[in-house]
Amino acid sequence: MSEGKIIEIYNQGISRVISVIKELSNQIKTLNSQVETLSKDNKALTERVKLLENQVNKTSNNSSNPPSSDGFKKKTKSLRTKSGKKPGGQ
Repeated sequence: MSEGKIIEIYNQGISRVISVIKELSNQIKTLNSQVETLSKDNKALTERVKLLENQVNKTSNNSSNPPSSDGFKKKTKSLRTKSGKKPGGQ
């Protein structure tokens, strides 16, 4: 609220000032309850995200799950290059 608007309300009299203060107080109460609700929701969702991230990050290497439960993740490709020699013994 601008300074000019505040002066205008003040010039309208004490009853107008009181009504504006009551309106603002009600708005503050409403916003505080919304902040509290959103804070609770945020905390619950943060916990849920942590739980789901832990589930996604588990593989057969770091849990008791079988390798078939790893899903369709690509296996790492070997960085070795072919030497051009024939395979086999000496």
